[in-house]
Amino acid sequence: MKDNKQISGRGIAQQSGLDVFSSITTYNGEYLNFGDASAYISQLGSDTDYATTAADPHTDALINSPASDIGRWYRYHTSGAPYTSVLAPTSSGGYFIFFGQKTGGLQSYSGIYQKLSLIAGNEYEVEIKTAISLDSGSIYIDTYIPNGGFYAQTSSKRVDYPVSNTSTNITTSTFTAETANDIIQIYFTTNDTSSVSVAITSISIKEKQEYLVPVYATDKFGNDHKVLRKTLNQTISDD
Repeated sequence: MKDNKQISGRGIAQQSGLDVFSSITTYNGEYLNFGDASAYISQLGSDTDYATTAADPHTDALINSPASDIGRWYRYHTSGAPYTSVLAPTSSGGYFIFFGQKTGGLQSYSGIYQKLSLIAGNEYEVEIKTAISLDSGSIYIDTYIPNGGFYAQTSSKRVDYPVSNTSTNITTSTFTAETANDIIQIYFTTNDTSSVSVAITSISIKEKQEYLVPVYATDKFGNDHKVLRKTLNQTISDD
């Protein structure tokens, strides 16, 4: 007679498919080059810079000063009407520094961007670490993909200043790569009428990975046992 017992009296699975699994999510690897401002020293100040007065300064920079090389930083800044002219971002003393000012009701934008090397369809986490600053404004972290002769935004996250010792200085957001070479863009803007600057210490991009691990339970004697799935009409042997 066929033995259809599913679980032995000692709690051992007699058939496949009875184990219970738990999903664990981690973010691993590094997909942004020179995201640590300390390692980049003062190089950002010498990187390609694009001055713009276009209606959409962010995509204008991507189109007319394209990130042709993977893993390189490119810069842009508004240089006059209909915006306030400001400096492009720089790096110094372990900081990426962004500048801003709003004069006569005219906004300003100061940003950097980088072409990434990703796996299309995979999910990634962006982590930004901000530095303490009394100045006000917002940093935006956006991702873009080419769309014909233009660029389409695929994700956006905002970080607000000022930042104090009671603030949370780590901000994260996630995005799904639409192509193998999505672009990340980080820029600063402010409503402050005086010249201000804010800083971030690092930017990181990691890939989302999920694992299935067996679930264990501890009995009253401190012994660990696998948790098994209870199914309809389950039978347990006396063995």
